[in-house]
Amino acid sequence: MPSIRTMAKELQLGKNTVENAYAQLVLEGYVRVRPGSGYRVNRVYSHMNAAELPHVNTGMVMSDEKKTTPQKHIDYDFNYENLDASIFPAAIWRRLMADILSSLHKNSRQAVDMHAYGDACGSFSLRSELVSYLYRSRGVCCTPEQVIICSGLQPAIIAVMCLLQEKCALVAMEDPGYAGARAAYELFNADILSVPVKSDGIDIENLAASSAGLVHIAPSHQFPTGVVMPICRRIKLLEWAAKNDGFIIEDDYDSELRYHGRPIPSLQSIDENGRVIYMGTFSKVLSPGMRMSYMVLPPLLAARFSSVFSDFQCTVPWLEQAVLSSFIKQGHWEKHLRKICLLKKKKHDLFVHTVDRLFGKRVRIHGHNAGLHLLLEFPAGPDEASLVAKAATCGVRVYPASPFWRNREHSPANCLFLGYGTLTEPDIITALERLEKVWFCPEGI
Repeated sequence: MPSIRTMAKELQLGKNTVENAYAQLVLEGYVRVRPGSGYRVNRVYSHMNAAELPHVNTGMVMSDEKKTTPQKHIDYDFNYENLDASIFPAAIWRRLMADILSSLHKNSRQAVDMHAYGDACGSFSLRSELVSYLYRSRGVCCTPEQVIICSGLQPAIIAVMCLLQEKCALVAMEDPGYAGARAAYELFNADILSVPVKSDGIDIENLAASSAGLVHIAPSHQFPTGVVMPICRRIKLLEWAAKNDGFIIEDDYDSELRYHGRPIPSLQSIDENGRVIYMGTFSKVLSPGMRMSYMVLPPLLAARFSSVFSDFQCTVPWLEQAVLSSFIKQGHWEKHLRKICLLKKKKHDLFVHTVDRLFGKRVRIHGHNAGLHLLLEFPAGPDEASLVAKAATCGVRVYPASPFWRNREHSPANCLFLGYGTLTEPDIITALERLEKVWFCPEGI
């Protein structure tokens, strides 16, 4: 290679700049230094087969279908997963975060926690707040040592699978059910037993006839059917777990959003044998993008978690946990929850009443009175693919329900899954009016 002085002169650069660049090439192994003879290039690329290197196209790649098929503009989307950004308590959250950050220069406990690797279980302050809240709202009995802060349902499931490997060769799940949970179990190569959901919840007799050691259920608002498991079936499920040395994951993903009557007490609240692993989330009320959830382990598993994950750290950033802890402690969480429930109840009731008014007996509604979604069944109507396609022609996006069934033979042929959380009340009415015309009027719209 040219000398440093020659290269600096040719490129009109400072000598130090070139010297630093040469030093970096030496450090990375592209160049070697020979005393008295300067810099020599090492043979590097002879060890790489250039023909095997993938060609990278930096341009946009679009399928032939998208190139040739014009995409219909969607005005109204009955999406379930997202939340309405306007209802996030941004002003309060910003103030609480500023208060915490302003205290970090002081010799405070928060300053120490911010600059240290924390407990794998998460912030003790947040876990303590959750203990009080969960007891008041869901009857969950636990200590802070049993609460684990997680970055979503799937990481929580992965942690449980690490704790219960001997129980997870066969995992029972509700069918239909949440595909995201199923994906987490399949990551561990667990066999999945799809247990049908009846009018009173999971088929416990079917479960009892299997060798499953772990069952994942949502007893307070089954996803996606909305079925609520009555107390007699809950007791039978707990008896199954005690008799078979099994464990139950209680997925309480939207328990706060109940619009008629009080929230149903958790299955964990009546568990006397330490068989229920309770899982909850802030995604449906606060924000899914924050990735904040929690689980409550039975005492035996909590001790095992502390041992197995002793060299791990919590996956949720400390600052977000500190803000949420203050948010709950100062009473903002329950105020926010009351506000959200009122807003969502209005949308829920409007949706149900509008469907009844426009569709009448041509449609059956499943899973109402809670949550952020409903199932619409068309007993004498077209199949779901036709319903989805027709809806798109009038600028409305709806979703088929069949993907929630692992056993597609049991899924209804004409059932849709509609979320209403992100739409305004006027938009709900307009969208449903469009759907009524395109689905049921011969002339369409």
